[in-house]
Amino acid sequence: MKRISVLIPDADVQLNVACCLAASKQAVVHGFALHPAPLVKHSRFFASFEEYKGEFDVEFWLNRIGEIVEEQRIDVVLPISEFVTRTLSEHRQALSWAAKLPPLPNSHAFDIATNKAKLAGFLDGHGIPHPPTVVVTAGNPTHERLSVLQFPVLAKPPLSSGGIGIRRFEGLESLAAFLAEQPSEERWVVQTLIEGRDLCVNVLCREGRILAATAQHAITASLTPFGSPIGIEFGDDPPAMNIAERLIRELGWSGVANIDMRFDALREIPLVLEINGRYWFSLLGSLNAGINFPLLACEMCLGDLRANLKPRKARYFSGKESALLSLLGGGRLRIRPHETNLRYLDPIPTAIRLAGSAAARARTPFSRLLARVPRGFR
Repeated sequence: MKRISVLIPDADVQLNVACCLAASKQAVVHGFALHPAPLVKHSRFFASFEEYKGEFDVEFWLNRIGEIVEEQRIDVVLPISEFVTRTLSEHRQALSWAAKLPPLPNSHAFDIATNKAKLAGFLDGHGIPHPPTVVVTAGNPTHERLSVLQFPVLAKPPLSSGGIGIRRFEGLESLAAFLAEQPSEERWVVQTLIEGRDLCVNVLCREGRILAATAQHAITASLTPFGSPIGIEFGDDPPAMNIAERLIRELGWSGVANIDMRFDALREIPLVLEINGRYWFSLLGSLNAGINFPLLACEMCLGDLRANLKPRKARYFSGKESALLSLLGGGRLRIRPHETNLRYLDPIPTAIRLAGSAAARARTPFSRLLARVPRGFR
């Protein structure tokens, strides 16, 4: 069977998408990116790689993608990041190679989903469960509106992702003081911090219908505040899936999305926190659970879904500390090598990364390497 020729036009964002396609052995991947790091340019996951030169210009960039499509006989142009996904969706009607794009969200749905302020109003309007939320303008916040929230609360920039910029406040006075110091026109989304546990639903959709999904729960928290968890497990979660289906249907969403949720321990229901309209950084975890989202997106573009659509129960632990611990007995959680990224390691970028610290590693006793493993894993 002929392998799918795939171009990733924003290949510098993350290697996990290319890794998933390479792992399938059903795709040949080509990369195109603006100022990519050496570990990306020299990855074995890419059959070819081109770096965008000069100041970024959308028209020139789109034209060059079209030229690469012809030169490399590309079957699918697969965007990774939110910026490129929205840009290609917006220009789709004018592109001669538009048929090479998988289903993407329309710009209206995308702007609602990826802006926390707009999403809060959308969730309210459609009766989709979410934490109590107030959107305020900094500089002169309305205390009466904020007082309806139970504290502690989280204040979030509307367009941030990955936990960047989130602040926790224990009371109204400290929150109001913080908002008063921010630029006067800046908006903040303020949510009651829900007692419970984190979970995500990852989806691939077409026009409001979910075609493939995985539900993941955090089992080891991030080492940084509000970051992605280090350890996750996959399994059935009908309540979370039901809410995800409602949300995707109301948005009329196409393409991939990562839906962050929080299970409300008091009300015993999942609440929607935010939506990432892109491939997520725990993508290899879904691959561990048997769902290859990038491959499925390519197959959707070509009109024939052949890859597995039913996930299995699995665990996944990210980071080099997890991989190291899996080789040393697994620690408290009994982590196994196949539950880490060891099987997906790219030797060329790994060598580049390690070469820079060879001298330091030579001076580091094995016991000190083990000491770097977080306590929660031991």
